[in-house]
Amino acid sequence: MYCSSCGSLIKDGQSFCPNCGTPVTQPVQPVQSVPPVQTAPQPAVQPVSQPAAQPVYYQPVPQMPAAVPNAPVKKSRGFAIAGFILGISAVAFCFIIFVNLVSIFEGLAGAILSILGLVKKNGKLKAMAVIGLILSVFALFVSGLMWATFWSDDAYDLFNSLFGWVY
Repeated sequence: MYCSSCGSLIKDGQSFCPNCGTPVTQPVQPVQSVPPVQTAPQPAVQPVSQPAAQPVYYQPVPQMPAAVPNAPVKKSRGFAIAGFILGISAVAFCFIIFVNLVSIFEGLAGAILSILGLVKKNGKLKAMAVIGLILSVFALFVSGLMWATFWSDDAYDLFNSLFGWVY
């Protein structure tokens, strides 16, 4: 019998639950075993011989080979982005006298990185790489023209005619 309060097993003959102390509502009486009833022996029945059942074979389900992931392809977006940023920076410095020496190095690095960004298969960033290349080439042209103005009067006149509005 089980306790109605906590559900613990109560042994026969106990009047309180050993777990929670709740009094047993019905006294537990030991169950008397009833002797089994003797029945007349039944004649042995011979089982009917049936043909042996064929074993059931299941067709194996063909499994597709599991896709083994190759090494993850690293999409190098850094070249296009770096070329774009260096192109912008090179254009920003190319019009400042003597600082445009920095622009020459940035323009070279920006052009190289933009070309590397174009070579990589970056669908969305190809436009950024192209713009970075254009800006870098423009900054190299302007910086080179400014440095040439120091060495030649003809280059000075050309620079003034092209970019005289800047100064």
